Amino acid sequence: MILILLFACLPLFTFGSHLSHLPAERKACKSEKITYVPVEKDYYEEPIELFFDSGLNFNHIPVTKILKEECGLIDKEIPSLSRRDKRSPFARGIYRLSKYFIHFYQKSKKMLKPELLRSVEKVVEKLNHIKPSTGKVKFAGIGKFFREVWENLEDVLREENDDHVNVILEHTFRTSLQLLIHQNETSEMILNHPKILDKIKKRIPVENPALLSSVRVSSVECHPFHRDSQAVLYFKLRIPKVERLTIEKCDDIGTITENSYQFYEIPTATFKRNGHVFKVDLEKCVSDSFTFCPFDSIRPTDCSKEKLQHCNLKKEELGNFSRELQQGFAVYGDFKQILMEKNELQDLWLVKPRTLYHIIPQTNETITIGEKTLKQDTHSNVTVIRQV
Repeated sequence: MILILLFACLPLFTFGSHLSHLPAERKACKSEKITYVPVEKDYYEEPIELFFDSGLNFNHIPVTKILKEECGLIDKEIPSLSRRDKRSPFARGIYRLSKYFIHFYQKSKKMLKPELLRSVEKVVEKLNHIKPSTGKVKFAGIGKFFREVWENLEDVLREENDDHVNVILEHTFRTSLQLLIHQNETSEMILNHPKILDKIKKRIPVENPALLSSVRVSSVECHPFHRDSQAVLYFKLRIPKVERLTIEKCDDIGTITENSYQFYEIPTATFKRNGHVFKVDLEKCVSDSFTFCPFDSIRPTDCSKEKLQHCNLKKEELGNFSRELQQGFAVYGDFKQILMEKNELQDLWLVKPRTLYHIIPQTNETITIGEKTLKQDTHSNVTVIRQV
């Protein structure tokens, strides 16, 4: 086990006035790469001509017919659940799809035409009876599922082995078309169509569903009599222009002074550009394959580790504590030893009581101080214990 034990004689700082910037020895930082939208209305515009395979059917209805119905080119008749549908139990494999469909319905119900809304509500009612919907759910792999639907529907239906899948797919497709045609709104089912996905891939990575969902459309038009499909959708994709950059995720380790623990509250994540400091609201970012941060997650800030004048200086009553930082922990108390354990190997280090320490454990290492257990994925291959 590798350990760095540092007892630094650091200069004292007077807190009668704010520091201008955070000293290096007070920083607990790590870096992370993000993909973000630097300019809200800066996008690539790609024309799309979307038509569907005439041999593809959802719920025994050709998708080409569904498209013509939703385009208003022919009258439509949406069937209710059949007896066979009602007696079919749900297979475990479509719980994810049923949750997604209920969530999709909740998002889009105010924009649907009445006849489709009534039919969708019947399906949702059936789903709720079989398995109650939850609040906010994550639909892991739903994009991949829709890609498989477009590329090999027969295999999907065979694997799911449940009649409700066909019903859900039909209504999801109809809902997606109505949102696209009448509201210029995209959906996961449309965005993951191979023709659209291939166009988007040329501009941005598509592995992160939040970034993919930020693609918008405009100028949607239906046209009849196009090749075998007999109908086609024309529209323009608006694909956001994104950039990659490295952000710093930092905390002030703090100091012990005037019988109190004091530290500056600084933004968790920041970066500098053109002489200005910007903060990143990580709560609005989505990490999936990579971290994507939308435009509204980036804002200028007057408070940062480079400029502390506008940051809040927090003072806490002195006592035994451990405070988790972006990189490691700030710890203080009456303890005289620190126990480290990794891969069944242990090290015991003696330290000064009532002294502030910055501890960075190795990844998969457990730090024990008295009854407290500390663990953090630091990506560090050494243990650091440093007196502050």
